[in-house]
Amino acid sequence: MRPVARLLAITALLAAPLAAQAKDAPIPLSKVITTFLVDSGVRVRGLPWTVADPLPITWSTPRPVAATGDWYQKQGITQLREGTLRVTAGDSVVLPMAITLYAGANGLTSVAVSSTSLQVTNPDGSGYLATREMIEEALRHDGLMLQPIKCSRDSEGASYGNLVDAVKAPGKTASGLWWSWDAPMQELRVTLTLLYRRADMQQVECAGS
Repeated sequence: MRPVARLLAITALLAAPLAAQAKDAPIPLSKVITTFLVDSGVRVRGLPWTVADPLPITWSTPRPVAATGDWYQKQGITQLREGTLRVTAGDSVVLPMAITLYAGANGLTSVAVSSTSLQVTNPDGSGYLATREMIEEALRHDGLMLQPIKCSRDSEGASYGNLVDAVKAPGKTASGLWWSWDAPMQELRVTLTLLYRRADMQQVECAGS
């Protein structure tokens, strides 16, 4: 084999595991949310599916699938796509999460990111459970601005509740961010859903009301 060809072959072999590693690399949760915010000054009726392409998401299907069911039809949702990814919330917190993109005729209508586990394991083998408040603190630390719109942090329950914030990132237009959490089997689950339509924000019911 010629030297140049041998070098290209070795480079390809080295690049393969690196690409796989990059695909599974954790990404800041703040960056995931920012990716799905509309650029400031840009008028759109819905974001395209391709906006998610830069994110290291492992998709469950090669492409979006039809959203069947009466609830989806009432919400104007015609397609969805599900996947998983790992996110960071702060310097040392890495969490596995599920992500679902919902779309209608004009593009994405909402994006939901849900924790599959809030268990954090330290290098020494010890661990602890992350909290919703820790995730919020990490988002604010990363530069996201959160302004309450609906429900109260003071009146929602510790083990279940809902909050709606306006979330804003530099260079992006604010959207609704719906926090929903509950604790089936004593294990807290947290879901963050980006809501682009004001009507969807109004439908969120406060658990503490």
